[in-house]
Amino acid sequence: MTIRKMRRKNAEKPFHEAVTDLLFSAMANHEDFILTYEVNPSTSKKEIHVMSGKLISSDLLGTFKAHVAQQLDEGSGHHIRQME
Repeated sequence: MTIRKMRRKNAEKPFHEAVTDLLFSAMANHEDFILTYEVNPSTSKKEIHVMSGKLISSDLLGTFKAHVAQQLDEGSGHHIRQME
């Protein structure tokens, strides 16, 4: 009798769980969290980019907020929540 090898199931997390885990980790470690997307010109599909770490200085954050404020008429927005 031969031994059957079992294939491992793909242990990859669903996207929404991975993003949630990354967000909570970034908040716990006082890191920046950026989620953005772009449209790939060759495939016309949206590509989502999720980044965390020490990414943004306070000066750069002010620049981003000002840029978003200028784009509010076009649907841009940001959410600010004070954390303790």
